[in-house]
Amino acid sequence: MFTLSCLLTIGSLPALNFCHEISIESAWAKFTDTAVITLPRKVKVVGSGQLPDLISVGDAVTIQYGYDGQLRTEFTGYVSELKPGTPFQVKCEDQMWALKRLALPSKSWRSVTLHELLVYIRDQSGLSFDIRELGGLTVGKYQINQATGAQVFDDLKKRFGLNCFFRQGVLVAGQPYDAATATTHRYGFRQNIIDSDLAYTQATDVALHFRATSTDPSTGKKIQVDASGVVKTKKAKGDTTALVTALSAGLAKGELRTLIGPPGLTASQLLAWVQQEAARLQFDGYRGGLTSFGVPLAEHGDIATISDPDYPERAGAYYIDAVTKTFGVNGSRRKLKLGPKA
Repeated sequence: MFTLSCLLTIGSLPALNFCHEISIESAWAKFTDTAVITLPRKVKVVGSGQLPDLISVGDAVTIQYGYDGQLRTEFTGYVSELKPGTPFQVKCEDQMWALKRLALPSKSWRSVTLHELLVYIRDQSGLSFDIRELGGLTVGKYQINQATGAQVFDDLKKRFGLNCFFRQGVLVAGQPYDAATATTHRYGFRQNIIDSDLAYTQATDVALHFRATSTDPSTGKKIQVDASGVVKTKKAKGDTTALVTALSAGLAKGELRTLIGPPGLTASQLLAWVQQEAARLQFDGYRGGLTSFGVPLAEHGDIATISDPDYPERAGAYYIDAVTKTFGVNGSRRKLKLGPKA
């Protein structure tokens, strides 16, 4: 039988090896990972005082837990809010919390790469973290005007479709999936899947209509492609300057999905990218999520292989979009939300 173990480091407090419950929400699309630590209120720290009085907003937080003393760091960040009461809750956010609070010095570039921009944000914020860029990209002409690092990340997502998020303390920028480095975890019905809302669907059951844009980093002009085969070239403000047609290669019509493609694509390159996205989002396979135990140690961006002894032909591999981790008196669980096929 496995025994649960934990170690919580909060500010200058002595490390705590107990809790009532820990809940961690981790998803690349959410921008910021969050954690809630639930503790007994009437706990005194020898020589210091009661626990709630010893924790402050902004305190650094590290959450480690596992089985039989084998601890793994599941969350790092800062205290973002204190919720007094019985029990006592400590709400936390990952490193993005610090990047939301400090305005960066104004600066403009005639042309800047994504990596150079991320290094500037990190260094000017006075923080220390590794940067992992998934695909070398040039942002082009760019200006920061008294914005925080988090606001710059939000702008990059809106303008260029670039995702910036922390994964295990590392700032990841670009697309959220990388098959070359993703860890694969195995899940099976009647094995380690405790519960699920998984539904197996055919690609033909999901009717989607795609519309995508790509921005030229040097000029600010946008190219737009949709499933009807129309390609529009427009200025950043949206004024149409040209109209050409292109083949849509049979992309399905249906529910509209608006996508932002990588910057600097030509019309034909953007059309090819839309076709790849269509194939990624329209597939025969499982959709939904599952709940498993504290292991496997899945994180978003990893790959989950799903098997069912009753339907072996449905076996497949999927990227993980989100993970909800819980630990405490009711055990350790990981709830996964599946994304596209890997």
